[in-house]
Amino acid sequence: MKLFIYRMLTFLLKPFVRPLLSIRRRKGLETKDPKRQKERFGIASVKRPEGKVVWFNAASVGESNSIIPVIDFILKKYPDVYVVVTTSSLTSSENIAKKMAGKKVIHQFLPVDRKAYVDRFFDFWKPELGFFVDSDFWPNLILSAKAHGIPLVLLNGRISDRSFPKWKKNLSVAKALMSAFVLGFGKSEEDKARLEVMGLSNVYCVGNLKYAVPPLSYDKEELADLKSKIGKRHVFVVSSTHPGEEEMCLTAFTIIKKRFPDVLMILAPRHPDRGEELKDLFTVNGLKSALRSKKEKLDSSVDVYIANTMGELGLFYTLSDISFVGGSLIKWGGHNPMEPARLHNVVLSGEYVHNFKETYDLLEKEKAVVIVKSGEDLASKIKGFFENPDIAKDYMSRAFYVAEREADVLSRTMEKLKDVLGCLK
Repeated sequence: MKLFIYRMLTFLLKPFVRPLLSIRRRKGLETKDPKRQKERFGIASVKRPEGKVVWFNAASVGESNSIIPVIDFILKKYPDVYVVVTTSSLTSSENIAKKMAGKKVIHQFLPVDRKAYVDRFFDFWKPELGFFVDSDFWPNLILSAKAHGIPLVLLNGRISDRSFPKWKKNLSVAKALMSAFVLGFGKSEEDKARLEVMGLSNVYCVGNLKYAVPPLSYDKEELADLKSKIGKRHVFVVSSTHPGEEEMCLTAFTIIKKRFPDVLMILAPRHPDRGEELKDLFTVNGLKSALRSKKEKLDSSVDVYIANTMGELGLFYTLSDISFVGGSLIKWGGHNPMEPARLHNVVLSGEYVHNFKETYDLLEKEKAVVIVKSGEDLASKIKGFFENPDIAKDYMSRAFYVAEREADVLSRTMEKLKDVLGCLK
């Protein structure tokens, strides 16, 4: 009954679709390309290639990153296959376009969840197999895929603490949607158990696919250049910081500087456009900073190097042995600690890491991460690592071990997918 009501409401939604998309477009959330706007109505903007097609649906940048290793595996094993990736955000579409350039991958914007639109999408693309990522459960999309005879696989399935009680109250809806999936993978054992309650019987937990993403890349010439400028100074990185955290990192830096006057802090804010704001913060507090985005000079007088550029975190993690991962000293929920771990860093973090709870659980179990509660605490821990390099090396080794072990999740996933992928032969 509830699914019937949903389908009826989305049927009646038609007059409001274009105005809503127009509002999103003005906010920069939708493409402004007229040719591609029709994709939201299930109308393809490119010709369908000859041969078999595999479809992936990934909502955000994080989810689209996590499917890249799976896509690469499929394209290598089945060279005649094409992949269609649907995303609902502009940033994730740009991410796929950049990282899948030159490969047999076609991006389309996800059709709005009306039966007519999603039916049109499947009638045109006719995928042999479909993959959903995380918890992007659009009812019309899922039920239409089932009606078109498309077997679905759930990758990195996640059922949050907030959504699970709602699903339990609507088990008939959950079971109807889960019946479309021939196979599923929970992001954690808890997610696996919750998916089973919701009606997904053939479900496994082999790890988080986000760990299978290759280590962050970097430009070797840039690395050599920065190393020559920094010399033998003590260096640490604070990455993905948010407003309210930089002040605590500043406190940590001033304390560390009293013990190690040559120290350099490389600060990579989560949002690069905050560079000028952060420079003002450090200037007011008597510290000299340099903005990477403006190619400002990095010399021995610079206290803080503000790394406000996109796609260079791998460079800074490689440059340093010690990294603090932000979004965690405030109640944001943290960011991915496996990125610095895979590049041989000591990993420090605040205590607010609920967005990456299972990741931090893995690291804490192996004593491979240091949790701090304040700027003063952060300073104390970093000073300790500078004073005791052997202890720092132990933390680096343990973090790298966990990151590499979990990166093998791709082979475990593909082993389970072996039978499902048989339809691509």
